[in-house]
Amino acid sequence: MAYGQRLKPLTVIKLHPIVYELAPSVAYAIHRRYKNWVERDDITQECIAWAITRNDYITEQMSVEDPKELEHNQRRIAYQMRRAAERYVRKEKATKSGYQLMDEAYYETLMLGQLLPFVISSIVSGTVLEQAQEMIKDGLPRGSSSPAEGGNLLASLIDIKKAYLELDEKDQVALRMRHYDNATLHQIAAFLECAVSTADRRCTNSLRRLQEKLGGETPFR
Repeated sequence: MAYGQRLKPLTVIKLHPIVYELAPSVAYAIHRRYKNWVERDDITQECIAWAITRNDYITEQMSVEDPKELEHNQRRIAYQMRRAAERYVRKEKATKSGYQLMDEAYYETLMLGQLLPFVISSIVSGTVLEQAQEMIKDGLPRGSSSPAEGGNLLASLIDIKKAYLELDEKDQVALRMRHYDNATLHQIAAFLECAVSTADRRCTNSLRRLQEKLGGETPFR
């Protein structure tokens, strides 16, 4: 820079007020699950940093006049901010726990549907998956197995089993009938004494609650 040349003043970005409402609440919700790995203030700052790069988009979304559309847009922004914050904290967890990012395995609903029959079968038969896991020497780091280390199948089954047993009994029953007993929706509806559409919704919601206990959907898309 030539002597005497003046520096251009830094541009201060004025964020939409909704950002300062959403960022702390999103950070609080995520910090409850990842408090051993990252500070809540750091999550809040990550949320704000995400919003800075999308300030025009957020301002546009929050400038609509229709109350219902405005509420919908606010929920969408909060969801997107949460996904960004989850990517950040999961990377932080992976780094601090000695994992590589590719070691993080997340449970899609299709995968859960495929593995649940084996998980529930182990519960019914009394098979102790945890003891079998101790016999495996695959060189992967040990500790918390959620998400499962490196996508290891046995570790995945153990994770799903643990989460399944933490579900309410009604969720366990719905998942067992649907994914282990191979019951039809009509049979499940008859057992639960409800409409077929209600039985379908219960099975879907039970699977989603199981997925949430396992960390939710993958943020790496």
